Amino acid sequence: MNVKQLGTACATGALLVASLGTATLAQAEGESPHVFSANVAMTTNYMFRGTSQTGNGPAIQGGFGYSYKPFDLNLGIWGSNIASEGFGGANMETDFTIGWTPSWDKLGLDLGYVRYQYFQTDNNDNDTNEFHLGLSYDLTYLTPKFTANYSDNWFGDGPAWYYDLSVSVPLPYEFTLSGHYGWNQFTGDLGFVNYDDYKVALSREFGGFGFELAWVDRTEHDTCISPFDCGSTAVFTVSKSF
Repeated sequence: MNVKQLGTACATGALLVASLGTATLAQAEGESPHVFSANVAMTTNYMFRGTSQTGNGPAIQGGFGYSYKPFDLNLGIWGSNIASEGFGGANMETDFTIGWTPSWDKLGLDLGYVRYQYFQTDNNDNDTNEFHLGLSYDLTYLTPKFTANYSDNWFGDGPAWYYDLSVSVPLPYEFTLSGHYGWNQFTGDLGFVNYDDYKVALSREFGGFGFELAWVDRTEHDTCISPFDCGSTAVFTVSKSF
């Protein structure tokens, strides 16, 4: 599937959900269909798909979101500091997102788009578009999810796929154990090497804050050069949602 086909699928999905109307998606009386949210986090290392974006340094991250509940449509903006020497002089990543996340009983769908934007970069190829399609299923004791991500020009390297398999398991005392495994498939000619990455994390909310301790790693360590340091590292994150 190429980017044009994926774009058509996204548009078709949006038109489909709009055609459903409010008859089948009516809100409870008095409940606003508009939901606004915000989040902020401090982390010891911004790891993206098994690779540090901050030269193994800390990051401050945050974003804002909007959801239109009747149609399960979502818009968002999120940002993080990054290592400028790896992104053409840009010292911040800004992600713009749009998604459709309906659910039917225990089955969830996640169809969306992400724009990775690096303002003030000297290399516009860093600005990247990516589409994704994900499916999840709530098995009560665990929730597996599989997501396929596609970009027609991944950081100037041409078409690329990223497959993500994740699962979360509720534990006693309100802890959650989560795991993730990803496959990167590059098809360009800039020398990007295919690799796998994984993450195992233990998290819990306490006092209105979220706490997560994770171990992140990946294959093909010898392909990493600073500031894109590879995994094999523990990451601690404190977050707050509003």
